[in-house]
Amino acid sequence: MLIRCTAKLLKEVDLTNSSLVDSVQDESTLGEWYANLFFAQRKKCIIFTNTRTLFTFVSFNVNRAEIRNLGELFRRGLGKALLDEDFDGALIQRLVNECSRLQFAKTTDRSILGVMVDHVKNTKWMLMRDGGLARADYSQIIKQLNRTPLLTKEFTYSIEELGRVLGTRLLTSTHTSSNSL
Repeated sequence: MLIRCTAKLLKEVDLTNSSLVDSVQDESTLGEWYANLFFAQRKKCIIFTNTRTLFTFVSFNVNRAEIRNLGELFRRGLGKALLDEDFDGALIQRLVNECSRLQFAKTTDRSILGVMVDHVKNTKWMLMRDGGLARADYSQIIKQLNRTPLLTKEFTYSIEELGRVLGTRLLTSTHTSSNSL
């Protein structure tokens, strides 16, 4: 599996050009991911966005050692995000296992980077609204990001795209009621 990292993140991870790949034949279910480092309240955070579905999750308040082990940080964050979305445990395990051999490359798609920039702005706003990193519900923030309509070819929600790719139907609203069935 391939994770395309921004220059800022590559520098933080200390990956050199010789350790990067140009492309890789990716046979994983979800395909390539993009990753970027950003700061929220002076703490390092990493945002990951899937190129196929635009499903996004964030690893909040990470330290340098965690960033240097980007593969483990990615697998742990993906598993938690999928678990928080109530995906089947066996499916989560299969998807995380597909990430056992990660390779890294530079970013190439500006539209994915644009989605990530919007998500970072929204994340910072939600953190401020919720009282900061210490008080915020990270799972709810990630759920909200994946339920924000995206203008790609048409208005779509990344959680619905993920469900479509995985063959599962999911609700787009963050709150459900008995009337929504």
